[in-house]
Amino acid sequence: MSKLEDIQIEIMQSLDHGPDFLSDQLFAGSRARVLTGMNVHANTISHARLVALEDSFPRTRISMGHARFNEYSRMYLEEPGPAARPLMQIGADFADFLGRRGQTSTWSDLARFEYCWLESYHAAEASALRLSDLWGIAPDMLMEITVQTHPAASIGQFNEKVRQLLGQEVAGLADAHAVLLTRPDAEVLVSPASADIAAIFPKNRTHVTLGNLLAGINEPEGNEKCVPPDGLTALVVLLEAGALTRVQI
Repeated sequence: MSKLEDIQIEIMQSLDHGPDFLSDQLFAGSRARVLTGMNVHANTISHARLVALEDSFPRTRISMGHARFNEYSRMYLEEPGPAARPLMQIGADFADFLGRRGQTSTWSDLARFEYCWLESYHAAEASALRLSDLWGIAPDMLMEITVQTHPAASIGQFNEKVRQLLGQEVAGLADAHAVLLTRPDAEVLVSPASADIAAIFPKNRTHVTLGNLLAGINEPEGNEKCVPPDGLTALVVLLEAGALTRVQI
C-alpha cells in the first residue's frame, strides 16, 4: 500500500471515528487548526451525503416531508455501511432502513422504486432485442434464440398507494400488477406490467431461450411449470419495452 493510500485511510478513519484517529504528524500547524479544518471537511462530506439522498429519493422526500426525511436520512447515515458507499449508491439500503424503522410501507416501497429507477439509469449499456430484430427468422430457429434481462431492466411489485402516485405520471400504473423499468436508449422508461409479463420476465439475469421463456421460466415451489395464459403477448411487450438482450452462445 502506498503512502498516499495510508494517508487517505487515516483521514477517512478520523472523519468517521473522531480526532483520536488523526496523528499529529499528518498535517503542519497546530492541532487546533488542523481539527478546525477537518471539522469543516467533515461537515462538507456530511452535507454531500444528505444532498445525495435527497437527489436519490425526491418523491419519497416530498411524501415524507423535508424535515422527517432529513431526520431519517441522518439516522440512516449513522448506521454502519451507507457512509462507505459512493454517493451514487448511498441509498442502496434506504428503503429497507425505512421499513425496519417502522415507517409506512408506502414510504419504503416508494424509496425502493426510486432506487430501482436509479439502478436502471446507471446500468451498463447493452443492445436491446426488439421485435423487428426477429423478422424473417424461421420459427424453429426463433425459439432457440437465447436472451437475458437487459442490464437496465427490472420488474417489481409495489403497494397500491405507490402505484396510484406513480400513475399520476404514467398511465396504467395505478391498476398494474407490477411495474417494469427499462432503459433501452437514453431515458428510463416506466411501464405497467401484467401478471403474464411478470411470469416470463427472466430473473437473476438468467440465460434462457425464447422457447423456454414462453414455456414459463419462473417455476413456483414444487417445480411445476407456470405457463402464462398469454405468454406471446407478454413477450412482445418485453421486446418492445427493451427489457431483453440477445446472448450469443
